[in-house]
Amino acid sequence: MIERVKDDVAAMLQPSTNFLVRLHCSPDVLTLLGFALNLVAATLFALGFYRWGGLAVLVAGIFDFFDGQVARAGQTASKFGALLDSTVDRYSEIIVWFGLAVSFIKAGSLWTSSALFFAMAGSLMVSYVRARAEGLGEECKVGFMQRPERVIALGVGGLIGTMGLTMAAWGIAILSNVTTLERVLHVRRQTHDSDS
Repeated sequence: MIERVKDDVAAMLQPSTNFLVRLHCSPDVLTLLGFALNLVAATLFALGFYRWGGLAVLVAGIFDFFDGQVARAGQTASKFGALLDSTVDRYSEIIVWFGLAVSFIKAGSLWTSSALFFAMAGSLMVSYVRARAEGLGEECKVGFMQRPERVIALGVGGLIGTMGLTMAAWGIAILSNVTTLERVLHVRRQTHDSDS
């Protein structure tokens, strides 16, 4: 489902993508700008400014969306750019989770702090399983809690406040690990069918 939504959003934002291409905007620069905004978001979360942090996460997600779109539309995609994007995405998630952990630990919220650990682990494993599967020649885009959903959950959760972030943390902690398992089983079915 998320792939269809992404296609619809890409079509809607195509004029903006074309504008960035005409400006000769580098996809790598967009990637790094998104990372910088995630650093800002992590700092805001750590300081307890949840709504501003949520907004920063959502704006960073826009940059994360446009870097790939601009690379494809401007025919500037490269293997290094793809590696940079994936690496920066992982560091962005880690630093945002760290900012949230600082805040919830300061507030003495042990259970939510624990959920943040499993949310971060699940987020990384969702991406890892896909990358590993694709390295084995298998497509693996199944599952609900992919990166766009995680960005939206954290951004909207931040805009809501403490309760919203708590719900987002627990939701991501559970659903990202379910998605990881779903992807492993998906690859198992694919490889089993091909071996049969």
